[in-house]
Amino acid sequence: MFDDCEGVMMNYNRIYKDKMAGKGMKQRGNLEEMDKRGQVTIFIIVGLVIVAGILVYTLWLRPTYFSEKGGAIGFEGCVGDVVEQSIRDIGSTAGFVDPEFSYKYNGEEIGYLCYTNDYHVTCTIQKPFLKQHFQEQLKRKVGQQINLCYENSIDELRAQGYDVSAGSIDFNISIVPSSVRVEIEAPTTVGGRRVTRFGVDVNSPIYEILMVSTSILQFEVEYGDADTSSMMFLYPNLIIDKLKRSDGTTIYMIEDKLTKTKFQFASRSIAWPPGFVGQ
Repeated sequence: MFDDCEGVMMNYNRIYKDKMAGKGMKQRGNLEEMDKRGQVTIFIIVGLVIVAGILVYTLWLRPTYFSEKGGAIGFEGCVGDVVEQSIRDIGSTAGFVDPEFSYKYNGEEIGYLCYTNDYHVTCTIQKPFLKQHFQEQLKRKVGQQINLCYENSIDELRAQGYDVSAGSIDFNISIVPSSVRVEIEAPTTVGGRRVTRFGVDVNSPIYEILMVSTSILQFEVEYGDADTSSMMFLYPNLIIDKLKRSDGTTIYMIEDKLTKTKFQFASRSIAWPPGFVGQ
């Protein structure tokens, strides 16, 4: 009898353990499922927070630029045209708005970028940092015109019925490879939305042209002359020419074949006295 009871108890214990094991596995499975659901919920919450942050930044915090069709300050086209024309204008005068020390040729006052008044002596650079010189003069050249672009755009918006609050603007110009970048600060409110800054990139080869001009000036300082034919071989996209004058001045002309952007400057280095046959 005791043996039978013992067998029954063993069977009961086995069955009980199996049930508990199964229950434990089920509970673990439920816990794992709950854990996965919790992770998904967290990811959803984080995603919503990120999206909300982007919307807040885009709609309220980030400085906004509007197109003309949507009630915007759309004067970057005007700015681009002004910059392009001004590059042409000061490019023909060695990067000077009003050259004070220049050589007159074909009715143009071409500024000296390297000069010596002596004979048989190499010249001295007049503008050691040519790119910075061009940037400063370009900013001076376009200043009033960019302000006019801004004022005209504001007037157009008001004529279209927009409530516009405008202030004074400030800008910087940077000459970079293949482009001239204009960064404008414009504290403006259009219909309750604000515009504080934007940038205009004007495609231009002037950076490359100024770098080639700098190389030519280095040859003028060192040797009193530059081999333009060899330079054209190195820069096939450019036309590089020079014109020798009787007083010892050399006019260098660098032009981009595609855009026709031109830069020219004067140099007087290792000049020879009148009547003396040199070189």
